[in-house]
Amino acid sequence: MFFNNTFFLKTSLAVSLLLSFGITTLVVLLKPLELDKPLILEINKGKGLNQVIEVLSDKRIIKGPLILKTYSRIFFKGDIYAGEYLLSPDLNFKKILKKISIGDIYYRQIRLKEGSTIKEILNLLKKNPYLSCNEEQLNQKSITDDLDIPYLYLEGLFHPDTYNFKKGDSCFSILQRSNTNHNLLVEELWESKKTGLPYENPYEALILASLIEKEGIEKKQIAGVFIRRLHLKMKLQSDPTIIFALGDNYRGDIKRSHIKMKHPYNTYYIKGLPPSPIGLVSRSSLEAALNPKEGSFLYFVSKGDGTHFFSSTLEEHNRAVQKYQLDK
Repeated sequence: MFFNNTFFLKTSLAVSLLLSFGITTLVVLLKPLELDKPLILEINKGKGLNQVIEVLSDKRIIKGPLILKTYSRIFFKGDIYAGEYLLSPDLNFKKILKKISIGDIYYRQIRLKEGSTIKEILNLLKKNPYLSCNEEQLNQKSITDDLDIPYLYLEGLFHPDTYNFKKGDSCFSILQRSNTNHNLLVEELWESKKTGLPYENPYEALILASLIEKEGIEKKQIAGVFIRRLHLKMKLQSDPTIIFALGDNYRGDIKRSHIKMKHPYNTYYIKGLPPSPIGLVSRSSLEAALNPKEGSFLYFVSKGDGTHFFSSTLEEHNRAVQKYQLDK
């Protein structure tokens, strides 16, 4: 009888302890994180789950580290993936465990803007503290060779967009994805171009699209002007080409000496297209270059509000220049 009572008491105690541990574990597992705002947790290669628990405990994000270590030792049989993870106040340890066991890594973003030059793009990539940049991969020859680019220049051969990346991804990987997207876009839009355009190949359309990108918002109207001028063997006279030619010497205004400058990109000096695009080209600018608006306009001048006044004759254009530029 005494034996039975002792066994019963021990069994009851064990069951109570297990039940208590189970309830406590469940509470700790499902308790929301002690966070006021989202936080990035970085797990380095080689770090184990116990170390992750210790980091979270040291930062006072979770409570009950010993309970969580015991639970993980008994019930967690998977691997955890290195990387950055976004922790939000609505998460709990169970959800964190799921994140790090399936590699639900936090992706950062970088924006390659329309009109950017290759110099601006490379500077942007190199300054990003979360990307890994190999300088030897980022010179013109290496980029040209590695991406199998058939042109002398890199300008305009990357697609402007927002790109997701993991911490530690290479700068070159962004360029590679951007160039792939660019090639696919050019191939797609070239197939739907209007007939009778003055381009011998898609690259020439891309060059004109880069000028359109810089000129203004009435893209198809501007494209129509440039197309008609090319057909008539008129100079394009696009101010952005002067700005591109000046590079770091551009100080915010175009002088008469700049207009007369002998430079292969100065479309006030040369006839036809410059040697390459002058910046990244958006889909809408390339669409405009390949499907320009019909009409008779040969000139346009900025009205100072982001739009332009379009003219068919030089006399009309000169009056518009007087009104919108000189009389201000």
